[in-house]
Amino acid sequence: MYFLGIDGGGTKTDFLLIDAAGREVRQKRIGTISYKHIGMDSTVRLLRENIEEILDGIQEKTYICLAFPNWGESVRNDILFSRRLSEISVHPVKVVNDSAAGWAGSLGLQAGINLVAGTGSIAYGRNQNGEEARAGGWCEMFSDEGSCYWLGMKALELFSKESDGRAVPGKLLEIFRMHFRLKDDFDIIDIFEKEYKNDRTKIAGLQEYLYKAAISGDVEAEKLYVYAAEELAAIIKAVYQRLKFRGEAAVSYSGGLFHAKELILTPLRQRLTVSGLHLCRPKYSPVQGAALLAAWEYKKEIVFIERILKGLEE
Repeated sequence: MYFLGIDGGGTKTDFLLIDAAGREVRQKRIGTISYKHIGMDSTVRLLRENIEEILDGIQEKTYICLAFPNWGESVRNDILFSRRLSEISVHPVKVVNDSAAGWAGSLGLQAGINLVAGTGSIAYGRNQNGEEARAGGWCEMFSDEGSCYWLGMKALELFSKESDGRAVPGKLLEIFRMHFRLKDDFDIIDIFEKEYKNDRTKIAGLQEYLYKAAISGDVEAEKLYVYAAEELAAIIKAVYQRLKFRGEAAVSYSGGLFHAKELILTPLRQRLTVSGLHLCRPKYSPVQGAALLAAWEYKKEIVFIERILKGLEE
């Protein structure tokens, strides 16, 4: 018996195949499988080709959990995608939103809340009764607060303000001028329109330059991470309230934003502590969480899952 976890995000997709003892068999990483960005035909093709590759030579039955960035956000598209699961694999496929895999991995299937802050942002949790709730992650055009995309857009906004003198000129001004090779600051308008406007992933990548500015002493850049922490804390608290937690609740995290480490973790931790929420390091990765959900789909037994968890730690 094998379990295949697939963690699909707005930028990358991870595959992890484990055996019934939780031991890693194979793994792989490709780009996004979000049909919002590459189309449903391409999504189905990529999944089919990569699942076939990673299961090549495997004769035993495999349970698959596909953690999907688009799942649960459109009834019509969920139905259309469900009808095409047979094209993806002959093995059983359980589809969940990618935030569920983040929760399963970060908390090891235990009650609590997980915050995903990567290209987008969303919080997902389950309580002791197995009830689930999510908040945030509606759409990058009017949600995804605190995410890398959101901070990428804020970085562009800050650049314009620093250039104008509406904000104290800081390191971001220099970093953007060098990165984009600007002869005139207004050239960034044309660059954005041609190269970034319709590319969510590239805009999210601008967060890296904001991070460099912040750790180099740009006060305004650093403030944006505090602002992001406030937005992310609000998303977490919404899930906490919807699940009717009482007292402390474990909160973990995953996603590319946390490469910024204490720049985002410190203000986030401060805002959660005030509300009695405890921020803890993730136990396992989101793709390991997807593999855990695949195993749980096969056998909902604590002893079996504990054996899987032990294998993942080795």
